Amino acid sequence: MSEDQIKLSGKIVHVFAHRFVVQTSKGVVLADLTPHGADLVELRIGADVELEGEQKPSELKVTRFACDGASLAIQRKEKPDHGHHKPADPATAIEAARSAGFEPMGAPRRKPKHFEIDGRRNGETYELHIELDGRIRKAKLIGNGHEAA
Repeated sequence: MSEDQIKLSGKIVHVFAHRFVVQTSKGVVLADLTPHGADLVELRIGADVELEGEQKPSELKVTRFACDGASLAIQRKEKPDHGHHKPADPATAIEAARSAGFEPMGAPRRKPKHFEIDGRRNGETYELHIELDGRIRKAKLIGNGHEAA
């Protein structure tokens, strides 16, 4: 199991289509079976379940569902490979930051449609989101959540 893979057990306390809430000994967990997975099992409030899956920030993406002595593997679609981004030059992001009065800190981090880079201006640090063409989309002051233009 990878570091994001977890196992848990508990009681179903709420059902919302293919998502459901499990009360565990450590609290509640929102779990997602996928619509196809929900067609294969009966989600019942009060049922004791054992789950395995990938823990995401908002929910557990279930890959194994066990209830009443039966266990079922849930097939999840492969995520698209974002490794093949449209070609872009990180130097464009660095130059855009400098042109806007920021001193770049570290290397630009590539995202599918933009770069992110930290930059300092007037003694404050910002997270800059810079389009592939060099336009600054967002400058977020790090630490207090304010955005600057």
